[in-house]
Amino acid sequence: MPRFRRTYRLVVGPPGGQGTTILPPMQIQFDVQKDAEEDPNVHSIRIYNLAPSTRKALEKPDLRAYLYAGYEEESGAILLAAGTVVDAFTRFDSADVVTELAIADGYGELRDSAVSLSYGAGSTSATIIQDVAGKMGLVLNMPRSLTPRTWEHGFSFYGPARAALHKLCKGAGLEWSIQNQTLQVVATKGVTERSVVVLNAASGLIGSPERVREASREKDAGGGKTVRSERQRRDGWRVRSLLLPWLNPGDRVRMDSRQVKGIWRVESVSHSGDYHGGDWTTDLHIVEVS
Repeated sequence: MPRFRRTYRLVVGPPGGQGTTILPPMQIQFDVQKDAEEDPNVHSIRIYNLAPSTRKALEKPDLRAYLYAGYEEESGAILLAAGTVVDAFTRFDSADVVTELAIADGYGELRDSAVSLSYGAGSTSATIIQDVAGKMGLVLNMPRSLTPRTWEHGFSFYGPARAALHKLCKGAGLEWSIQNQTLQVVATKGVTERSVVVLNAASGLIGSPERVREASREKDAGGGKTVRSERQRRDGWRVRSLLLPWLNPGDRVRMDSRQVKGIWRVESVSHSGDYHGGDWTTDLHIVEVS
């Protein structure tokens, strides 16, 4: 397997303002965890031995962080993770000074966005979701092939934007999440329209896929009753690859290994990186495309 030169760029600053940029050869480590749930994805970034003035700049409240990473031989540093810095602190670890950032994707927009919506009869879910995204200050990524629901008696709502999205999507057979500060909407357990990523030994697949069987879950409904959760049993695989920074939950991968072939949905993804260490990898949980 060829060895590629790693690269990254980390930008931290106020929304819409000029930020602090951190580049190689500064040592960083990152753990980026993404799924397609409505709660914000939370990521961890550790930067080593920054100057005191830089550390102070990164510890201001309500900053936005954008982490780009990749390989110089391919497309260079690509947006891997983004969000609001919800915690920042510096600790002394032996000879190193380590600044840690906890980043929640879309946290500021979900926390601060309230909407007042009133649409007449015949309004579509696509139009309303687009308007909600605009009020949140987010770009909308929604497949054009989706058939929108028509609200025959109109649609009204006042309250948190995330509650409006939940109501709109549940009523239209959709799911929403925030990925890299973009509002992503797909059919429930569906896929995005981004290009299919091919995974095989030549493109960076590491080792052999591992079988995963996800059982349906039940929860207590009170009164001795249980109800089945929305997450039904779905067979899938765990796959490891060289870092794939452009891959997000809901995307499609084409597997081409001895154990697994065909097109699959990315259910969750974990990107791990250590600029001077061994990790620069992506772990995927993939399931059959609904």
